[in-house]
Amino acid sequence: MKTRIPFLMVISLLTSPVVFAEMDHSEHQNMKMDQSTMKMGHSKHKTAIPVSDGSLDEDIPLPFEVARMEDDPVLTKFMLEQLEVQNVSGSNPITWEAEAWIGKDLNKLWFKTEGERVDSAFEEAELQMLYSRAIAPFWDLQAGFRKDFEPIDREWLVAGIKGLAPYFFETDIAFFIGKNGRTAARLQGEYELLLTQKTILTPEIEINLYGKGDQVTGVGSGLSDLRIGLRLRHEFVREFAPYIGVEWRKEFGGTADFTRAQGRKAEETYFIAGVRIWF
Repeated sequence: MKTRIPFLMVISLLTSPVVFAEMDHSEHQNMKMDQSTMKMGHSKHKTAIPVSDGSLDEDIPLPFEVARMEDDPVLTKFMLEQLEVQNVSGSNPITWEAEAWIGKDLNKLWFKTEGERVDSAFEEAELQMLYSRAIAPFWDLQAGFRKDFEPIDREWLVAGIKGLAPYFFETDIAFFIGKNGRTAARLQGEYELLLTQKTILTPEIEINLYGKGDQVTGVGSGLSDLRIGLRLRHEFVREFAPYIGVEWRKEFGGTADFTRAQGRKAEETYFIAGVRIWF
């Protein structure tokens, strides 16, 4: 008799309507979860989200979609690469080289400027405005407009490429097309060698070439000039870094002839001191 009571109790519990109701409810919930999972799997970009009136709206973005839309914000940067005094014989010119951009990861608007001021007068001054499009990791294709203010007012179309070459060489190559068949090219490169976390040694090179000579600006056709510099800066903070250095400049061909005709040297080595600022 004792052995039959537990058995009968189990039978009565299993056959109870309450138990079957609970089992049906649990199975129904599992089926609803499976259907929801399948629905979400078929919808890659949208899902049904309840709205205030109790209906479902499939056009409301999910939280991760909002984060993705905000993951490519508009950014800006200004870099005064060089603002320096050069100890050139006969004068101590102040030169500058700066660039700024605004945009997103793939598309940016760039501004570049450089020039030289001697004895309170501008000897050289130019401004470039470029559209920049990322074409590969660390490489941008650039195209736009260049305006020369000194030594003569001129305009050029610009096409070039800017990026990080193998072994971390910063590279900037630009081609210019002006009026009356004028063409030019400029190649710039630099490499940053970290001596410490705050002290950086930077070798630099710049080459300028022209399609034909121009007596007004004092340049000859072909290879015009070559500059090789070495700058040592110390970053007291990332945004402010004074530096000292040395630069060697050599002019070639017709450019060298124009320079000598003006009583200046076509080849010279000089010391420099300046500051680098960015924000």
